[in-house]
Amino acid sequence: MQREQMIETLREKLDRNWSDYLRELDGLSKGVLIGKSDEITAARFVYNELYGGGYPEDYMEYLLRFENPLEVARDQWISEQTVDFSEELNHALWSLMDKGDAEQDYTLDPEYMPIPATDKKVTVREFIEAHPNVAFDMMTPGGYVYLTPETAQLLLAGQSVKGNPGSSEFARDVPVEELLDQEVCDANFSEGAWHILSDYIREPEQEQSPFDQGVTMC
Repeated sequence: MQREQMIETLREKLDRNWSDYLRELDGLSKGVLIGKSDEITAARFVYNELYGGGYPEDYMEYLLRFENPLEVARDQWISEQTVDFSEELNHALWSLMDKGDAEQDYTLDPEYMPIPATDKKVTVREFIEAHPNVAFDMMTPGGYVYLTPETAQLLLAGQSVKGNPGSSEFARDVPVEELLDQEVCDANFSEGAWHILSDYIREPEQEQSPFDQGVTMC
């Protein structure tokens, strides 16, 4: 079978499969349709992709063996979409709260009384505990520290980790409390890891009274 003929035959099957699928959806309630939204999106994506005919001939020839190649390819596509988006959402919520732009862009609930903001700092310990099963790429006062999900848990359990000022040959052990007690100054999630800038917690300096400064009051 020539490539052009193969593409045309596959398109005919896809059109038939898509029409049957739409008829199947017509008989469903709104609630069921909402529950099948991921499947519907996947079916539409696979239909459009395969209809373009841009895939290798052996792939198309294999799909032609099936009565419903759309269903076969759709189900396989869905089964491979195993990405956990929880950390991406976690980062989105962190950024949303940190920037505060939404309070100007969206309508606020007039009946909700927000909890008063505090100056409480988030420590590295608290941040790691709140984000399990993810890596951390950290820039600390003592240099760079990279934690896999496993080493992050070991750190919480009391095991020191390695850090370096920019070169692995100068790596040193970073004491547990030195790292965990630092505050998180900035955090950004990308490429499967949290990128963190941390620093030592510094208490605000109190203004000295005239007596502390050695001033004589007349």
